[in-house]
Amino acid sequence: MKYAIACKSDSFWHLLQEKSPALLNNATYICKSQDDLLLLSKKNIDLIFFPHWSWIVSNKLVEEFTCICFHSTPLPYGRGGSPIQNMVLNGHQTTQVVALKMTNQLDAGPIYLRQDVSLLGGGEEVFRRIYLSVISMMKKLLHELPTPMPQIGDVTLFERRKKEQSNIDMNDSIEHIFDKIRVLDVDGYPPAYIDVGKYRLIFSHPIMRLSGDIEAHVRIQKHND
Repeated sequence: MKYAIACKSDSFWHLLQEKSPALLNNATYICKSQDDLLLLSKKNIDLIFFPHWSWIVSNKLVEEFTCICFHSTPLPYGRGGSPIQNMVLNGHQTTQVVALKMTNQLDAGPIYLRQDVSLLGGGEEVFRRIYLSVISMMKKLLHELPTPMPQIGDVTLFERRKKEQSNIDMNDSIEHIFDKIRVLDVDGYPPAYIDVGKYRLIFSHPIMRLSGDIEAHVRIQKHND
């Protein structure tokens, strides 16, 4: 089966090269930008995987190819943006990685595969775990592409988180503050912070002590917003 992989995450590419170089090297096309998608030819490809993609995919492309994307909530619960952060900050300790057929409606396509994944640990650890699940699913789908099943159940929508939502609310519980720091501690995402006067305190690498206190790394920079 001839396939393309469209992904904007350098972390995913590095992990794919580490864990499954054959999956990477056997791809007909590698797409890291919107312009790369324009080079695809239906004569030379059967399907496109979208393991991490933030740009809109045109309806023309979705109709012309079998496009498979991956979402990190138990769909139809959690359609929309920032799925991992929203799941953690809504109090969930586990989620599902879902492989679904792309349609002209966001995260609404039929499901090929589901896999349970833990949301415990630091943000980078959680993302790595999810990426490993995606790689495993890609291998399975290349070996056998089942008929996707329609989503069943009530639809719950997530909104993409804004940068200002990374501000820590000191009225929150200590557990919620801890979860916010850890799940936002990922390269490329706005980290948890507190503004104090003309400075911004940026938090990473949190540890929840037995006492219930949080220890974390703090970077202090001038507040320019």
